[in-house]
Amino acid sequence: MSKHTTLDQLKMLAQRTKTEIDKVDTKVDKLSERVDDIATVGGEPNVITEIKNNGTALAVANKGVDIGPAIAEAVAASEHLTKKKVTALADIDPAAEGADKFIYLVPKDNSDENDVYDEYMVLDGKVEHVGSTKMDLEGYVQKEDGAGLYPDADKEKLAGIAMAEDAEISAMLDEVFGTAQTNPETPEVTEP
Repeated sequence: MSKHTTLDQLKMLAQRTKTEIDKVDTKVDKLSERVDDIATVGGEPNVITEIKNNGTALAVANKGVDIGPAIAEAVAASEHLTKKKVTALADIDPAAEGADKFIYLVPKDNSDENDVYDEYMVLDGKVEHVGSTKMDLEGYVQKEDGAGLYPDADKEKLAGIAMAEDAEISAMLDEVFGTAQTNPETPEVTEP
């Protein structure tokens, strides 16, 4: 059974809506007056008065602050590592002033064009190789012509796996989720 709205009910809804809108308008007007009062007393809307970078005040101009120069200055003042090419490992002196500020590039023997240098750093007064190029090939099985990459027993297990049929999948889904409706019910429609 459907219900209808009368014209009088719609008028009541419109009157109630207008009353609620009037209440909201009154609150907005009061809020606007309060904001104006705050600005008059000395508040400045949307004005930044001070920004500091690690305790140092930055210049504020036109409601903004350019932090780029402060960042550039901080980066320039920090310690950096620098690359330094040497001809041999023996050329690295771990006792030299600032020796720990470099990544030393030592030419490799028999290197390819994409990996020409070994990298070294001075750490705790000693020359240390950065990274490792060694590989542990223990347990590595090389491919043999005519042989697969996994054992025959595994091949037999995989060969014994059968694919499920669509009917089996449908039966399993019906068991888990309940029988699916193939023809959905049409909703009942009532006329006014």
